Formats: sequence, structure tokens, C-alpha cells
Amino acid sequence: MYRIILATRNKNKIIEIESIIGDFVMIEPPAGLPGIEIPECGRSLLENSLAKAAFVYRLRGQPTLADDSGLFVEALDNEPGIYSARYGKNDRERIARLLENLTGMKSRKAAFRAVFVYYYAPGKYESFEGECSGRIAPAPRGTNGFGYDPVFIPNGYRVTLAELDPATKNRISHRARALNKFREYILKNK
Repeated sequence: MYRIILATRNKNKIIEIESIIGDFVMIEPPAGLPGIEIPECGRSLLENSLAKAAFVYRLRGQPTLADDSGLFVEALDNEPGIYSARYGKNDRERIARLLENLTGMKSRKAAFRAVFVYYYAPGKYESFEGECSGRIAPAPRGTNGFGYDPVFIPNGYRVTLAELDPATKNRISHRARALNKFREYILKNK
């Protein structure tokens, strides 16, 4: 089993990532770094993921996995995008702002995108991308998941991610798609 530092303090992300790849990777949050803010100031998901992974690798000296993800809404010129987590103070505010900004818009096409960076040696890393396409619901529905899950309906479904059981979500989500690529990479490069 591989031991990897996960460069996030987001408990929901940790649970989700562990449920997707926890069978072959021992995930360890960046414990021992109290009060240290992991930077997120890039202009793309890849830049943010790489900055976080490199930062934690330098502090801990162990292989590190970091991700950045966002919701990209076509009618809003791909907003909130890389600023998804900063679109409001909490999930409720972020969803309310998103729905307000979509008022009167015909297209509700959207995609969740994730980029994971596996930083395994000084200056050496691999990146893995995943996307889940869908549309924005008119109002929040469901209690599972977190973030924008209550308003995101994946293509091929009539329910939001927050209405799906966690096992289904963790099979079709943007993070699952990126992490499955990561899994393949690790197994190929043992």
C-alpha cells in the first residue's frame, strides 16, 4: 500500500478521496502543519494543484497528492471556475449566488473539473484530469455531498449529485475520473 500526503484540510474531500482510492493508497492529511495556509493563487486548476502539492512536499518531504476543482458554467463564461470555493462564504451562499447569476439564462450547461497533481520527488510530478458534465438545477435538492452538489445534475441523470448515493457519485464524479487515471499511473509504475 502506498502512503501519500493529501494536500487538503477539507474533511469532505478527504472522505471522498479515501472512498475512491483508499483501497490501494494510504491517505494522510498534512498533519503537523497547524496554522500554515496551503497556497492557491494560480490562474488554472493545474497551477493551483501544482502549487499545493509542491508546497506540502517541501514541508513534509513525502509524495504528495493535491487537487483543485471547480464548477464551470457555460452561460456565465465558465464562472465560478477556479474561484468556485471563493464564490461566497459558505456552500449556501455560493449556491444562491450561482442561481441568482443564472436567472433568465436559457443554457444551464455546466461541468465539474478536477486536476490532481502527484508530486513525488523534487521538481517531479504527474497530473491527472477529470470532468463530469451536466447542468444546473433550478433549485438545490438532496443532502448528500458538499459544495455545489445540490444543484448539479450529471448528464444521463435526473437527480443532483446530492441526491445520488455516495457510491454512485464516487464512480461518476470529476474527482473519480481523475483519481482513476492516478490509480492506473501508480499501478503501471510500481
